[in-house]
Parts: sequence; C-alpha cells; structure tokens
Amino acid sequence: MFAAHPVAYNQLQNELANAGLELSVAEVHGLMCGIVCNQMSTGARPDLQRLLTAGTEVSAEALANLRDLLEDLLKDIVEKLYGTLGEFRLMLPGDDEGLSIRLQALADWCRGFSVGLMNNEAFAIDQLSPDSAEVTRDIMAVAEVEIGHSGEGDEWDFAEVEEFVRVGVQVIFEELRSAKISKDKGEIH
Repeated sequence: MFAAHPVAYNQLQNELANAGLELSVAEVHGLMCGIVCNQMSTGARPDLQRLLTAGTEVSAEALANLRDLLEDLLKDIVEKLYGTLGEFRLMLPGDDEGLSIRLQALADWCRGFSVGLMNNEAFAIDQLSPDSAEVTRDIMAVAEVEIGHSGEGDEWDFAEVEEFVRVGVQVIFEELRSAKISKDKGEIH
C-alpha cells in the first residue's frame, strides 16, 4: 500500500474556494468515498472534473492546483478504507463548530457519497446485499435532512448518526471489495 499525505480540512477548504467551487469539504470527501466504492464495484474510472464542477465554469489552472490535493485525498481515503475498521473517518468540521454547521456538513457528506457511489449506470443499489442496500438508502436519507433548532440530546444523536454513516460506508466498501476479490478469482458471487 502507498503512504498518503493527509489532507487537512482547512487546506482543502482553501483550495476549493480558490478554484471557485461551491462545494463543502464534507461534500467533496463524501464524493471521493463514494467514487472509491463505485470504482471497487464497477472498475469504471470516474470523471472527477465533471462530478466536481457540475456545470460550474472553473479554469484549468484552478483545477490543476486542486488536482494534486485531491489525489492525496483519494490515496488517504483508500488507505483508510483498506485499513482497520476504526481508521476511516468522515471529514467534517470539528466539535468546536456549532451543531447546525456539523449537521449540515454531515448532510453534505452523505449527499456527496450518494453522488459518488451512483456516478455511473454500471452500479445500482440492488447489487448490494439487503443490509448494505438499506444502509445506502439510510445514508441517502441523511443527505436530505432538514436542519432545525437543536435541543437537548442532539449532540448524542449527531454522534450516533455520524458513527452509523462511518461504519456503514466501511461495510459497503468491504462488501464491494470482497465481491471484487471473488470476481477476480473467478468465483461465482
């Protein structure tokens, strides 16, 4: 396995802003995680520029500056997903940010993951086991959450949902990885 250079939240935030992209760090990290899972299943290399820019005019120079950072991010994601279950983390704002900001970031992360996972017709949720398909649908539902007023116990609820998403993505990745290994060995799966 290759050693990735960890990408800092603020570093990615600055480069996205410099490129003129209106995506959050969380959404980009989720997108990249979804892409990794999709590619594990389909073998299809995504058009990252199309997914990131989605109709936004971005100069080639700005994208070139972002490209190296995204490659490091992708390597870091793959390294963490292949690692032990506890290594993979969602790239979200820290606990020093307000709960509504972190909730929005979690919804952004889940939206990005959903877009990355479903980024081509070669993948469908029905290809997953029933449990993983349900987790995927739950992640898609988190992407649609409406941010309201926070109350007592909301911090705990947020931590539970974040952990559910984190572990769910790891489970989806492991399932797709196992299926790929079986397919590569010529086993019927």
